[in-house]
Amino acid sequence: MTDRQRNGFILLLVLGLVLGSLVVIVGIPGAVKSKKTVLGLDLKGGVQLVYQGEPSPQTPKVTPDALQRAVDIMRSRVDQLGVSEPEISTYGGNQISVGLPDVSDTARAEREVGTTAQLAFYDWEANALTPSGKIVANQLQSQDSTAIAISQGATNLSPGDPGAGSMGLYQAVQLASKQTPWSSKSNLRYGPQYWLFGAPGSAACATAARDAGTVPVTGEHCLLAGQEQSVDSLKSDLPNGVSFSEGQLLTVPQGWIVLQAIPANFSKPPAISDPSSQFYVLKDNVALRGSEISNPQESSDPNTSEPDVTFGFTSKGKNAFQNVTAAIARRGSLVSGLGQSLNQHFAVALDNQLITVPYIDYKQY
Repeated sequence: MTDRQRNGFILLLVLGLVLGSLVVIVGIPGAVKSKKTVLGLDLKGGVQLVYQGEPSPQTPKVTPDALQRAVDIMRSRVDQLGVSEPEISTYGGNQISVGLPDVSDTARAEREVGTTAQLAFYDWEANALTPSGKIVANQLQSQDSTAIAISQGATNLSPGDPGAGSMGLYQAVQLASKQTPWSSKSNLRYGPQYWLFGAPGSAACATAARDAGTVPVTGEHCLLAGQEQSVDSLKSDLPNGVSFSEGQLLTVPQGWIVLQAIPANFSKPPAISDPSSQFYVLKDNVALRGSEISNPQESSDPNTSEPDVTFGFTSKGKNAFQNVTAAIARRGSLVSGLGQSLNQHFAVALDNQLITVPYIDYKQY
């Protein structure tokens, strides 16, 4: 795991503690609190949310640092929603104010911005798909070049990075939409997921770009709306001036998940609609959930003073982690040979974003 990945993992794992201790205390469409003026809301209308930090067993005291971490990730989520000129700040020692100009759906704003992050561990090679729709683990012994890149990384790239066998958003969602539904208790997400795309060079893409203050990318599909859990939500998420009939609806069935590649900057990842964003498609077969991790604590490495995180497992989580790492190590031994070592990996995802893809050394297991 690189320093960038490790520090990002620490930041986002601890975020689960921070957001878990935040409760929304105000959600007022078009309202502005008297504490300050939010110009974007004054001019456009919108939603203002106020969150109050509350102590929890893992975070017994609400500190300025804890609130600032929450602000950073909330800002990341808002950026990915494409909200222009959001106002996010702390005040009063234990509160966070979120102003979202030109947003009218308070319930969706609460859901997208302040819900507790979902942390999930996956067996990487056993669940990741190549762009041709094949499970990576099944293609390693045949030396499939794309499968090798996804498993082992590419030149100067680690597994899970953009460019290490990743895809653009439209290609990834289209691939996921072609998979057979797979329902299991190990799914992180339940039910289908809906996306709407505009065709390259279409009027819909031009209108959406103009509404967002960007320029459409020549020859590329554009994201009009999504990801959403219902078609009605998708319709309400459309840019101004774009109708539902102008887009191509893609439905990702239960059992599959589209994850954004590991970002270069964890505090400000690119929006999912950004042409530079890259993605991977995984079978949604979670090996370990955040709820099976116990007592995560932010700390520092005593030898290097670098940020670190310690955590334990619940009894169920301990068994799950032992089982998945054993399976990964066995596969690493099986696919390695003739002078090459193909260590296998598990992936850590938070919400819909890859955080890190560390390897299991089968020789030391």
